[in-house]
Amino acid sequence: MSAAYVTAEMEEAAKEAERRYGDILNVPHHVSKNHRPAPRTSRAAQFSPFAALTGYDAAIAETARLTETKPQLSEEQKQQLDRTAHEALSHHQRVQITYFKSDELKEGGSFETKETAIRRLENSFLETEDRQKIMLEDIIDLIQI
Repeated sequence: MSAAYVTAEMEEAAKEAERRYGDILNVPHHVSKNHRPAPRTSRAAQFSPFAALTGYDAAIAETARLTETKPQLSEEQKQQLDRTAHEALSHHQRVQITYFKSDELKEGGSFETKETAIRRLENSFLETEDRQKIMLEDIIDLIQI
């Protein structure tokens, strides 16, 4: 493109702008006598994005979070866990406990593994050395270390 063509095109655009907006083109910027101008950061904030649906992202993330299903142990497996727990308690041995922890927000849960000593063993739970109570029905595996 030649420089003459660009200049002619720009002159044509300037004439069109003058024709359309000539009445307000050269008016001075209004400055309020009653209010101080807002700082630049506040003026820019009006153009920043916002979350139209508060909590929507968290709800989507929660729905996408996966949980496990609690397995059902056979009577033989339950008896073996019980024997191992009693033996570890009587010999003061440390154990590795894998148990199912139910999810508070949705169906299912997750598996957790912990190395500890058994402090107390009751009919429905065992208590670890740090006084955490784990329900016997939630224990999946128990290994003496």
